[in-house]
Amino acid sequence: MRFEHTAYNVSDPAAQAQWYVDAFGLRIVRAIGAPTFTHFVTDSENRLTLEFYSNERGPIPDYRAINQWTQHIAFSSNALQADAAALSSLGGVWDGAIVDLPGGDQTAFVRDPWGLTVQLIQRVKPLY
Repeated sequence: MRFEHTAYNVSDPAAQAQWYVDAFGLRIVRAIGAPTFTHFVTDSENRLTLEFYSNERGPIPDYRAINQWTQHIAFSSNALQADAAALSSLGGVWDGAIVDLPGGDQTAFVRDPWGLTVQLIQRVKPLY
């Protein structure tokens, strides 16, 4: 087996998927209509795939109430402040703090317009 995707039940899957396309240069690889309006978006290397859908079988979480250290989608960054500002210009909400992590990595958190947390991470040594 291999990792395929991670999924988020959201109120407006098409708009949220498009935000990630605009903000991170992801691309929509599959879009399904009613009733769930599922959208899969992935990066240029097909390493990260996100599924946004709206399914009444499960509650849509209050993503703004979920602590950023509990759940987030992480993107590598070489310019935390500039990247956070760019996301803010697209409607994201930046907490404004860059955090130094053990081992020398740095991180910043931005919430997308629907409250889902995005972590920007600048690593001393990349994962891949």
